[in-house]
Amino acid sequence: DGRSTLRGIKLIGFRIPGLNDLFVENAEPDFMISDRETYWSSSGDYFLYRSESTNTWGAAKAKRFRQIRQGQSNGIAHSPEGFEIWQTASSMLVKKPWREWDAESGKWITRQGSGVESRGKVRKKQGPNDKEIQTESRGEHKATQTDAH
Repeated sequence: DGRSTLRGIKLIGFRIPGLNDLFVENAEPDFMISDRETYWSSSGDYFLYRSESTNTWGAAKAKRFRQIRQGQSNGIAHSPEGFEIWQTASSMLVKKPWREWDAESGKWITRQGSGVESRGKVRKKQGPNDKEIQTESRGEHKATQTDAH
């Protein structure tokens, strides 16, 4: 739709390095899951999606997009149940850690300190892959600026 401003979500605290990244909104119909937009990492290797079956937001590998969309995969990380990614009120869910799949133990592990670090608008720059984000940090009122390449 030609918008030059998109929404971005910054995750932190995960063992899988690719999840600790800025995820940028893609609201194209072909990329929607459960009638919601998805968010893609700067590398394009991971994405965030709304999971109706678990009532969470999940993270998954990009190569699993079709399986996730068809409900055949559970992704590799999930928010607390009932979490809404744009909920900024002082809800306890905002501060609760996410769960991450641990391939070594074959179990879901609660990652203390994991989750959404910040959320905000992402401005498209002139360069093909340059994005700039201005977000407000969780629990603070000062704005931070992060460059993701």
